[in-house]
Amino acid sequence: MKIQKIFGENGALPQLCARGSCPTAILAENGDVFVQGYVPAPAEGAELIAPAGESFVRMPRATFEKIARQVLAS
Repeated sequence: MKIQKIFGENGALPQLCARGSCPTAILAENGDVFVQGYVPAPAEGAELIAPAGESFVRMPRATFEKIARQVLAS
């Protein structure tokens, strides 16, 4: 996979976050979008059951909306 663009809450990022709080959407060269977020707490995870090979991440709705608008505009 080759990264084409990284979108953070406040715009494009030059690189992936190494530390800190930075939910992002990563746009791959083939058009797929990868989402980086917070690992759900155990109590939240009990309600979330993903099929084999899938998982969940969490991010604030306002952050998701900002990032989604950027991805759709790209």
